Amino acid sequence: MILEERRLTPVARVAAPTPGRYVLAFAAAAGGLAISFLFGAFPILVVLFSAVVLLLSFLSGARQDPYQRMMAYPLVIVLSMVLLINFGPITWTIAALVGCAVLGMTLGRGLRAARQGTEVLPDPPTDPLAVPGRTVATWAIGKDRFEEIDPEGEKLDELLAQLNGNFSALSLRRGSARLDAVGFAPDSVEVYVTDDVESAEWHRPLPAGQTMLGGQVTTVGSPDGQAKGESLRRAQVAARYFAVSGSRSRDVVWSASRRAD
Repeated sequence: MILEERRLTPVARVAAPTPGRYVLAFAAAAGGLAISFLFGAFPILVVLFSAVVLLLSFLSGARQDPYQRMMAYPLVIVLSMVLLINFGPITWTIAALVGCAVLGMTLGRGLRAARQGTEVLPDPPTDPLAVPGRTVATWAIGKDRFEEIDPEGEKLDELLAQLNGNFSALSLRRGSARLDAVGFAPDSVEVYVTDDVESAEWHRPLPAGQTMLGGQVTTVGSPDGQAKGESLRRAQVAARYFAVSGSRSRDVVWSASRRAD
């Protein structure tokens, strides 16, 4: 059984350029070179700058990282500025640079698509009931979902500390029990725990200074509000305990409630 973190959503595959795209890219490069020569650009400069742009745009187009693929655009701009400042009469060389950049990026995209191969769908999520005595952690970052079985306490602390608008929920399942931690900032983390996901009864931690007396929430001491980072610390304590026991931590005061969807 795989215990380390695994991705539940497929990796988006880049589509290879169509034959028409290749034709247009080659036409752009050839047209740019032709325009440069027709308007009196120096052939040596045209060939030199165009070769540099073609090579580096190809390398950047083949990269998986989208930020690294962007390197071709500032390159064309910088070289164009060099030409405009120092070689005013041959600024038509810019047409060749742009055409070669388009061709290089298209060829690089084709190589990137060939390296990725066909899309492979990951295995379905683990059913917590099929792994008794194990804790299944799932979380989502944007549209990507991830899973890990029996995560370490340090991993849970790290995930909870990263709660924000893009990653706003962490779920732990151990048998029929479940813990959900949700929030949009580390200082406003809400935790819900239930012993049975089929039950409507959930429990959530109470802030420091509050306790349960006779089924009612009672404030103990001065209600100065919640200390900074307190909700995150409670969530980390609760998640660590739940991950090894599947139940609520005794170090946290819990209130019984019905979780709102």
